[in-house]
Amino acid sequence: MVLSIFIPDSILCEESTLREKTIKLGFIARACSIFRVGKIYVYTEERGAYERDYYVIKSILEYAETPQYLRKHLFSKSEVFRDVGILPPLKTPHHKPYITLDELKVGDLREGVLVKKGGSLFVDVGLSSLVKFEGPGSEGERLTVLVTKVGSSLSCRRAFAHEIDTYWGYKVIRVGPLGKVLKSSFSGLKIVTSRLGVPINEKFDALVNAVVKSDNIALIFGSPRKGVYDILKEEGLKPEDVSDFTLNFVPEQGTSTIRSEEAIIISLGIVNLILKVFASKR
Repeated sequence: MVLSIFIPDSILCEESTLREKTIKLGFIARACSIFRVGKIYVYTEERGAYERDYYVIKSILEYAETPQYLRKHLFSKSEVFRDVGILPPLKTPHHKPYITLDELKVGDLREGVLVKKGGSLFVDVGLSSLVKFEGPGSEGERLTVLVTKVGSSLSCRRAFAHEIDTYWGYKVIRVGPLGKVLKSSFSGLKIVTSRLGVPINEKFDALVNAVVKSDNIALIFGSPRKGVYDILKEEGLKPEDVSDFTLNFVPEQGTSTIRSEEAIIISLGIVNLILKVFASKR
Protein backbone atom coordinates (compact mmCIF):
# COMPACT_ATOMS: atom_id res chain seq x y z
CA MET A 1 0.00 0.00 0.00
CA VAL A 2 1.27 3.46 -0.93
CA LEU A 3 0.33 6.44 1.22
CA SER A 4 0.87 9.91 -0.25
CA ILE A 5 0.25 13.51 0.64
CA PHE A 6 -0.30 16.55 -1.58
CA ILE A 7 0.98 19.89 -0.25
CA PRO A 8 1.16 23.25 -2.07
CA ASP A 9 4.39 25.00 -2.97
CA SER A 10 3.01 27.90 -0.87
CA ILE A 11 3.07 25.89 2.37
CA LEU A 12 5.92 28.08 3.70
CA CYS A 13 4.22 31.39 2.88
CA GLU A 14 3.86 32.43 6.54
CA GLU A 15 7.45 31.61 7.54
CA SER A 16 9.69 34.64 7.03
CA THR A 17 13.13 33.19 7.75
CA LEU A 18 15.01 30.16 6.47
CA ARG A 19 15.27 28.87 10.05
CA GLU A 20 11.47 28.96 10.46
CA LYS A 21 11.00 27.22 7.12
CA THR A 22 13.50 24.51 8.10
CA ILE A 23 11.75 23.90 11.43
CA LYS A 24 8.38 23.50 9.70
CA LEU A 25 9.76 21.15 7.06
CA GLY A 26 11.48 19.10 9.75
CA PHE A 27 8.10 18.61 11.42
CA ILE A 28 6.54 17.56 8.11
CA ALA A 29 9.42 15.14 7.40
CA ARG A 30 8.95 13.54 10.82
CA ALA A 31 5.16 13.27 10.40
CA CYS A 32 5.52 11.63 6.99
CA SER A 33 8.15 9.22 8.28
CA ILE A 34 6.21 8.27 11.41
CA PHE A 35 3.19 7.29 9.32
CA ARG A 36 5.17 5.74 6.44
CA VAL A 37 4.31 8.20 3.67
CA GLY A 38 5.92 7.04 0.44
CA LYS A 39 5.36 10.09 -1.77
CA ILE A 40 5.11 13.80 -1.06
CA TYR A 41 3.57 15.60 -4.03
CA VAL A 42 4.22 19.34 -4.13
CA TYR A 43 1.61 21.00 -6.32
CA THR A 44 1.63 24.46 -7.86
CA GLU A 45 -0.74 26.91 -6.21
CA GLU A 46 0.13 29.92 -8.36
CA ARG A 47 2.44 29.48 -11.31
CA GLY A 48 5.80 31.16 -10.76
CA ALA A 49 4.88 32.66 -7.39
CA TYR A 50 6.62 30.20 -5.07
CA GLU A 51 9.57 28.81 -7.00
CA ARG A 52 12.08 29.82 -4.31
CA ASP A 53 9.97 28.19 -1.61
CA TYR A 54 9.61 25.04 -3.70
CA TYR A 55 13.40 24.83 -3.92
CA VAL A 56 13.57 25.06 -0.12
CA ILE A 57 10.80 22.45 0.32
CA LYS A 58 12.43 19.94 -2.02
CA SER A 59 15.96 20.52 -0.73
CA ILE A 60 15.17 20.26 2.99
CA LEU A 61 12.73 17.34 2.73
CA GLU A 62 15.16 15.34 0.58
CA TYR A 63 18.07 16.23 2.86
CA ALA A 64 16.15 15.04 5.93
CA GLU A 65 15.18 11.77 4.19
CA THR A 66 18.77 10.97 3.14
CA PRO A 67 20.92 8.90 5.53
CA GLN A 68 23.55 11.14 7.11
CA TYR A 69 26.54 9.28 5.64
CA LEU A 70 25.28 9.86 2.08
CA ARG A 71 24.64 13.59 2.30
CA LYS A 72 28.23 14.52 1.40
CA HIS A 73 27.79 12.68 -1.91
CA LEU A 74 24.35 13.98 -2.82
CA PHE A 75 24.18 17.60 -1.62
CA SER A 76 26.54 20.42 -2.49
CA LYS A 77 27.13 23.32 -0.13
CA SER A 78 24.27 25.80 -0.33
CA GLU A 79 22.73 28.56 1.74
CA VAL A 80 19.48 26.56 1.82
CA PHE A 81 21.15 24.06 4.17
CA ARG A 82 22.36 26.71 6.62
CA ASP A 83 20.02 25.60 9.43
CA VAL A 84 19.78 21.84 8.82
CA GLY A 85 21.48 21.23 12.15
CA ILE A 86 18.11 21.84 13.83
CA LEU A 87 16.34 19.14 11.82
CA PRO A 88 15.14 16.25 13.99
CA PRO A 89 16.64 12.88 13.01
CA LEU A 90 14.12 10.62 11.27
CA LYS A 91 15.55 7.32 12.56
CA THR A 92 13.71 5.38 9.85
CA PRO A 93 14.77 1.81 8.94
CA HIS A 94 16.90 2.99 6.02
CA HIS A 95 18.89 5.35 8.25
CA LYS A 96 21.22 2.57 9.36
CA PRO A 97 23.67 3.08 12.24
CA TYR A 98 27.38 2.49 11.83
CA ILE A 99 28.43 -1.11 12.36
CA THR A 100 31.75 -2.91 11.94
CA LEU A 101 32.36 -5.00 8.83
CA ASP A 102 32.33 -8.12 11.02
CA GLU A 103 28.73 -7.36 12.00
CA LEU A 104 27.54 -7.18 8.38
CA LYS A 105 25.46 -10.17 7.28
CA VAL A 106 24.46 -11.64 3.93
CA GLY A 107 21.00 -10.31 3.11
CA ASP A 108 21.44 -7.00 4.95
CA LEU A 109 19.93 -4.00 3.19
CA ARG A 110 21.64 -0.62 3.21
CA GLU A 111 21.24 2.65 1.36
CA GLY A 112 24.30 3.69 -0.60
CA VAL A 113 25.88 5.74 -3.37
CA LEU A 114 27.92 4.29 -6.22
CA VAL A 115 31.54 5.45 -6.46
CA LYS A 116 34.26 4.51 -8.93
CA LYS A 117 37.60 3.17 -7.73
CA GLY A 118 40.24 1.77 -10.03
CA GLY A 119 37.76 1.48 -12.88
CA SER A 120 35.31 -0.62 -10.82
CA LEU A 121 32.08 0.32 -9.07
CA PHE A 122 31.85 0.27 -5.29
CA VAL A 123 29.13 1.42 -2.90
CA ASP A 124 29.55 3.75 0.04
CA VAL A 125 27.10 2.36 2.60
CA GLY A 126 28.47 4.27 5.59
CA LEU A 127 30.96 1.67 6.81
CA SER A 128 34.73 1.72 7.27
CA SER A 129 35.24 0.30 3.77
CA LEU A 130 33.61 0.61 0.38
CA VAL A 131 31.66 -2.46 -0.77
CA LYS A 132 32.24 -4.07 -4.18
CA PHE A 133 29.15 -3.63 -6.38
CA GLU A 134 27.87 -6.39 -8.67
CA GLY A 135 25.87 -5.27 -11.69
CA PRO A 136 25.33 -2.16 -13.81
CA GLY A 137 25.08 1.31 -12.35
CA SER A 138 26.22 4.91 -12.66
CA GLU A 139 28.73 6.74 -10.51
CA GLY A 140 26.93 9.05 -8.05
CA GLU A 141 23.70 7.05 -8.21
CA ARG A 142 21.82 6.53 -4.96
CA LEU A 143 20.38 3.05 -4.53
CA THR A 144 19.41 0.36 -2.05
CA VAL A 145 21.79 -2.60 -1.98
CA LEU A 146 21.64 -6.12 -0.61
CA VAL A 147 24.81 -7.69 0.80
CA THR A 148 25.65 -10.90 -1.11
CA LYS A 149 29.04 -11.79 0.36
CA VAL A 150 30.88 -10.89 3.55
CA GLY A 151 34.44 -11.23 4.75
CA SER A 152 37.36 -10.78 2.37
CA SER A 153 35.05 -10.99 -0.70
CA LEU A 154 32.57 -8.39 0.61
CA SER A 155 30.13 -7.43 -2.14
CA CYS A 156 26.55 -6.38 -2.82
CA ARG A 157 24.01 -5.92 -5.57
CA ARG A 158 21.04 -3.70 -6.26
CA ALA A 159 18.05 -4.73 -4.12
CA PHE A 160 14.76 -5.59 -5.79
CA ALA A 161 11.63 -3.78 -4.63
CA HIS A 162 10.07 -6.95 -3.20
CA GLU A 163 13.14 -7.47 -1.01
CA ILE A 164 12.52 -4.20 0.85
CA ASP A 165 9.81 -5.29 3.27
CA THR A 166 9.83 -2.29 5.60
CA TYR A 167 9.34 1.47 5.34
CA TRP A 168 12.17 2.95 3.27
CA GLY A 169 11.60 6.70 3.17
CA TYR A 170 9.68 9.06 0.90
CA LYS A 171 10.10 10.67 -2.51
CA VAL A 172 9.44 14.37 -3.17
CA ILE A 173 7.65 14.88 -6.49
CA ARG A 174 6.87 18.19 -8.22
CA VAL A 175 3.48 18.34 -9.95
CA GLY A 176 1.34 21.01 -11.59
CA PRO A 177 -1.99 22.57 -10.56
CA LEU A 178 -3.86 20.47 -8.02
CA GLY A 179 -7.13 19.96 -9.89
CA LYS A 180 -5.46 18.98 -13.14
CA VAL A 181 -3.20 16.47 -11.39
CA LEU A 182 -5.98 14.86 -9.36
CA LYS A 183 -8.25 14.52 -12.39
CA SER A 184 -5.72 13.18 -14.87
CA SER A 185 -2.58 11.85 -13.20
CA PHE A 186 -3.46 10.23 -9.87
CA SER A 187 -5.44 7.01 -9.58
CA GLY A 188 -6.31 5.99 -6.07
CA LEU A 189 -8.35 7.04 -3.05
CA LYS A 190 -8.27 10.86 -2.80
CA ILE A 191 -9.15 12.53 0.49
CA VAL A 192 -9.34 16.32 0.65
CA THR A 193 -8.81 17.77 4.13
CA SER A 194 -10.71 20.98 4.85
CA ARG A 195 -12.39 22.81 7.68
CA LEU A 196 -15.32 23.20 5.27
CA GLY A 197 -15.55 19.46 4.71
CA VAL A 198 -18.01 17.00 6.18
CA PRO A 199 -17.15 16.20 9.83
CA ILE A 200 -15.24 12.93 9.80
CA ASN A 201 -17.57 11.33 12.33
CA GLU A 202 -20.44 11.62 9.83
CA LYS A 203 -18.52 9.74 7.13
CA PHE A 204 -16.32 7.52 9.25
CA ASP A 205 -17.85 4.17 8.26
CA ALA A 206 -17.66 5.04 4.57
CA LEU A 207 -14.08 6.24 5.00
CA VAL A 208 -13.10 3.01 6.76
CA ASN A 209 -14.60 0.91 3.96
CA ALA A 210 -12.76 2.92 1.30
CA VAL A 211 -9.39 3.01 3.08
CA VAL A 212 -9.17 -0.71 3.84
CA LYS A 213 -9.96 -1.55 0.21
CA SER A 214 -7.42 0.83 -1.32
CA ASP A 215 -3.75 0.21 -2.05
CA ASN A 216 -3.09 3.83 -3.05
CA ILE A 217 -4.27 6.58 -0.70
CA ALA A 218 -3.65 10.33 -0.93
CA LEU A 219 -4.39 13.06 1.59
CA ILE A 220 -4.69 16.55 0.07
CA PHE A 221 -3.88 19.71 2.03
CA GLY A 222 -4.31 23.41 1.33
CA SER A 223 -2.00 26.28 2.15
CA PRO A 224 -1.85 28.40 5.32
CA ARG A 225 -3.68 31.25 3.57
CA LYS A 226 -5.90 29.40 1.13
CA GLY A 227 -7.84 26.19 1.62
CA VAL A 228 -8.36 23.46 -0.98
CA TYR A 229 -11.80 24.87 -1.85
CA ASP A 230 -10.31 28.22 -2.88
CA ILE A 231 -7.32 26.66 -4.65
CA LEU A 232 -9.57 24.43 -6.77
CA LYS A 233 -12.03 27.27 -7.41
CA GLU A 234 -9.32 29.06 -9.38
CA GLU A 235 -9.32 26.05 -11.74
CA GLY A 236 -13.12 26.11 -11.98
CA LEU A 237 -13.40 23.01 -9.82
CA LYS A 238 -14.84 21.86 -6.51
CA PRO A 239 -13.36 19.23 -4.19
CA GLU A 240 -16.11 16.77 -5.11
CA ASP A 241 -15.02 17.04 -8.76
CA VAL A 242 -11.58 15.59 -8.04
CA SER A 243 -11.78 13.62 -4.77
CA ASP A 244 -13.60 10.75 -3.11
CA PHE A 245 -14.00 12.47 0.27
CA THR A 246 -13.81 16.04 1.53
CA LEU A 247 -13.46 15.80 5.29
CA ASN A 248 -12.97 17.94 8.35
CA PHE A 249 -10.60 15.78 10.41
CA VAL A 250 -10.99 18.00 13.50
CA PRO A 251 -14.68 18.81 14.06
CA GLU A 252 -15.26 21.44 16.74
CA GLN A 253 -11.59 22.40 16.83
CA GLY A 254 -10.62 24.40 19.88
CA THR A 255 -8.36 26.86 18.04
CA SER A 256 -9.23 29.39 15.34
CA THR A 257 -6.76 27.78 12.95
CA ILE A 258 -4.83 24.53 12.53
CA ARG A 259 -1.35 24.83 11.07
CA SER A 260 -0.47 22.86 7.95
CA GLU A 261 2.01 20.64 9.75
CA GLU A 262 -0.55 19.97 12.49
CA ALA A 263 -3.21 19.05 9.94
CA ILE A 264 -0.80 16.63 8.28
CA ILE A 265 0.01 14.70 11.45
CA ILE A 266 -3.62 14.66 12.64
CA SER A 267 -4.96 13.33 9.34
CA LEU A 268 -2.18 10.77 8.89
CA GLY A 269 -2.74 9.56 12.44
CA ILE A 270 -6.42 8.89 11.78
CA VAL A 271 -5.72 7.07 8.51
CA ASN A 272 -3.06 5.01 10.29
CA LEU A 273 -5.58 4.06 12.97
CA ILE A 274 -8.01 2.89 10.30
CA LEU A 275 -5.33 0.85 8.55
CA LYS A 276 -4.07 -0.81 11.70
CA VAL A 277 -7.31 -1.37 13.61
CA PHE A 278 -10.04 -1.86 11.04
CA ALA A 279 -8.05 -3.42 8.19
CA SER A 280 -6.76 -6.12 10.54
CA LYS A 281 -10.33 -7.17 11.34
CA ARG A 282 -11.27 -7.80 7.71
